[in-house]
Formats: sequence, C-alpha cells, structure tokens
Amino acid sequence: MAQIIKMSYFPQIRVVHTSKTFHGQLYVPVVNWLLMIGTVLVAAIYNNTTSLGNAYGVCVMFVTFFDTCMVTLVTILVWRWNPFLVFLPWLAIACMDATFLSSALTKVPDGAWFTILLSCILAFIFILWRFGKESQWHAEAEDRFPTSHFVRVREDKQLELSARYGGKSLSRIEGFGIFFDKAGETTPIVFSQFIRKLVTAPEVCIFFHLRPLETPTVAPENRYTVSRLGIPNCYRLIVRHGFMDEVVTPDLASLIFEKVRDHIIRRAIDREGPPADASPPSATTPTDTDNPAASSNLTSPETSAEKGQADTGKQPILTESCIPSTSIDTSSPDRASMDQSISARLEILDRAFNHEVLYVIGKEQMFVKAGTFWLRAALINAFLFIRDNTRPRIASLKVPRDKVVEMGFIKDV
Repeated sequence: MAQIIKMSYFPQIRVVHTSKTFHGQLYVPVVNWLLMIGTVLVAAIYNNTTSLGNAYGVCVMFVTFFDTCMVTLVTILVWRWNPFLVFLPWLAIACMDATFLSSALTKVPDGAWFTILLSCILAFIFILWRFGKESQWHAEAEDRFPTSHFVRVREDKQLELSARYGGKSLSRIEGFGIFFDKAGETTPIVFSQFIRKLVTAPEVCIFFHLRPLETPTVAPENRYTVSRLGIPNCYRLIVRHGFMDEVVTPDLASLIFEKVRDHIIRRAIDREGPPADASPPSATTPTDTDNPAASSNLTSPETSAEKGQADTGKQPILTESCIPSTSIDTSSPDRASMDQSISARLEILDRAFNHEVLYVIGKEQMFVKAGTFWLRAALINAFLFIRDNTRPRIASLKVPRDKVVEMGFIKDV
C-alpha cells in the first residue's frame, strides 16, 4: 500500500512505520479496519467453506498467471534478456498456469465472481487516481517557472510583477512567510498565486520542501539544505527525512529561522575567511548552497524536505558582531558594503520572525476544461470526487492552526 501511494496510484492515507530497521514493515489503520470489516462480511455472506474455497482458488490462480507474465516483462525490459530465450520458458509455465486458471474459472457462478469483481474495482480506482494525478501535474506544469517569470527587482530594489502579469508594484507585508513547496524546484504554485492575486509578499519568504528517503532516519548534518533565491530575502529550505523522523512539529518556524540565519552567517564567514580559532555558527547546519545571482531559483530536485527535531523557542539573532572581527577587513569599501548587506539581511530576518509567522499552503480547486471529450470528463469528475473526499492536507499539519493560511486557486484540467 505504501508503494502504491508513493507512486500516486492511491490517495494519501495515514501510514505508520512500526520498525526502525525495515522500511516495508507498516501499519495502515484505514486498510486494516477495512480488511477486518470485509473479512467478517464475506464470511457471513458466503456462509460455507465451498464458496469461500472457490473465491480463494480463482484469486490464487490469477496471481500465479499474472506473476509469470510480469516476471517475463521484467526479464525483457529490465534485465534486457533476449526475448527468444524468454519466450519458450514463459510459454511452458504460462500454459500450465492457464490450464489451472481455466478450470478454476468454472467456479465463477458459485462464488468466485466476488474476487474478480473486487479486483476490477480496485484496479479501476488505482488507474483512475493515476490518470487524475497525471492530468493535475500537466495542468500545474503551466505555472512552474522561475521566480523571474513572475517578479522582477527594480533599480530601487523594490519588487514588481513582470510585464506578463501587469507590472504592478509589490507591497511587502511584515512577517515570516513559509510556503509549502511540493516540487522542491522553480517557484511553488502557491507562492506565484499569492503574489499574482494579492500583489504583495511577506517580508521574508521561505519555500519549504519535504523529501522523504527510504531510510529510518537522516542525520542532522545531512538533513538540511538552504539556498538563497533571486528575490531579496527569499530562501529555499529542503529537508531530507527518513520514515521514522517526525515531519512537522509545532516549532517548525523556529527551526526554519535557525537554519536560514545560520546559512547567512556561514556564507559571510566563508567569503571573509574565519580565523583559525573561529568555530562555525551552528554544528547542526549541513552543507548549504547559495545562488543569489540565479534568478531561475533552481535547486536540485533530488532533495526533499522533512523536518526533524527542532529547537524550542525563538533563537536570538546573530548580527554582524557574531562574525569574528579579526576576519573582517573594514578598510575595504567592498567588504564594508558586504558587511552592511549581511547585517541588513539578519535584521530583516529577525524582525519578520518576531513580528508574525504564517504557514501558507495551497488549496487547489480543479474543474474539467470546456470541450473535453465526454469519457475523459467523466473520469476526471470521478477523480475529483475522490480527491475532494479524501483527508485534507491541513489535517496532517501539526503547526499552530491559527498561523495557517490556505491560498485557494482554480485550475482547469
């Protein structure tokens, strides 16, 4: 079930990892309860072991026949074996499986119809959900551009929308805006919708992306990656996490603030050259990346975000006085200008964090495009019905609810 969800063949449901060693040892509460209810109902309705045996026999023979076919495809497509070497073994085994399957199919009217019907329903749901997600991804790709596509910086350092979106000046609201980023590259759709519709942006913007890894846990020194984007005071935080790591905690904002602050300090020290006795600002900050000149804002899609244990409480700001004074050559005008820029960034970061923290998530409403073929429209509507009745994303967030903002927008698929 976890692999089906990960491959986007089924809606997101709660999955509990019960082992710190084995990734596949899972407990899925919803599925477990459905299996219990289904088992009781089937046993009560069939009411005899003969009908249950017929249903079970057809199920087993279908599985063996499909396994033979799937292994054959793996040997040809994945292992790159010669098809002529695979054909004869497949034919021999498939004929035996088909013989047993054909005999089992005679029991379909006597109870075996149930497993066939159930498998068809599940297969339809899996294929429908994948079809709907691919349609959604295709529609969302229309808004996946670098930030320079939406916003540009004027000569007076003020932001304005690009000419494509009206060229209006962007106002800045005080606060620390955390935008949840699904893709971890280019610009999150929720951010582009936010600035285009409200024509404003938080004083400090953080694109927060979670990327799960198939390991129990990720060490703190390898967990966080911070990069500065083309928009002033805009950063991307990517967090790699294992399946046993806690993803989002109520003090998530404090963790993000600490990592961004440490990133600014570390970059300053790297540029100026710390003295031999200087220590880095944070022992938990991993290798950070910075690309201030790249307006394309692309980070490696390989990373993801999860959040581990965050320090509680708001941390005091590290200003320029925290950088070893022996490493700063104040006689250089360029160096003095750089120091002022770093100090200004830290001051803005601290002011925004202490003023207000907002968690901004997207609330996407999708509708079928006009003129869509009736069959595709029916499938999309079925997908949207299932999507609208699944667990909302905000239900899984453990951040303070009064600081969560849902940005609604509409997409045609």
